[in-house]
Amino acid sequence: MSVPRLAFFGDSLFAGYGLAPNQALPARVEALLRVEGREIRALNFGVSGETAADGLRRLHRVLAGAPAACLLEFGANDSFQGYSPAEVEQNLEALVTALRGADLPVLLVGVRCLAFEDEYPAEAFEAVHPALAKRHGLPLFPDILAPYVEDPDLLLPDGLHPNADGVEAMARALLPQARDLLETVASNPLPR
Repeated sequence: MSVPRLAFFGDSLFAGYGLAPNQALPARVEALLRVEGREIRALNFGVSGETAADGLRRLHRVLAGAPAACLLEFGANDSFQGYSPAEVEQNLEALVTALRGADLPVLLVGVRCLAFEDEYPAEAFEAVHPALAKRHGLPLFPDILAPYVEDPDLLLPDGLHPNADGVEAMARALLPQARDLLETVASNPLPR
């Protein structure tokens, strides 16, 4: 029996910005699942600085990796770069539709608004991930920053990205839903 592959598709928060590859979130979630006796292979499709539009341009690489399921995490850079909530939603919608069209279970990973402009519509942005999850019937991890960003001991010197302990906090917070995603794969095996 083949080991299920989980695609972690997103930006620097998945890529492991400033950390060794084995300290990145996909590697840490894989390690925690293995401790529980669950054999998986985490595929790290995180690229620092990317928006949901950038993700659309490299979606084919994720699908070529033949994952059994996908954790989808974009939005931090979108709000930071001032993309409108409507634009973010449109691009995430396209990503979700393509992943679901490939018969992949998806865990949608949300993020709080990181815009630095006071006039940016933060409330509308923060409604995007929940609305998308509801529309597609997807599980939602509401805010990938929540497990670490308010604790200075869990931050890199840039004050935004997690250090290794911050990633560990993220991995432990994500673990129950990553476990559920694996169980979805196990109960609905599809030919790959």
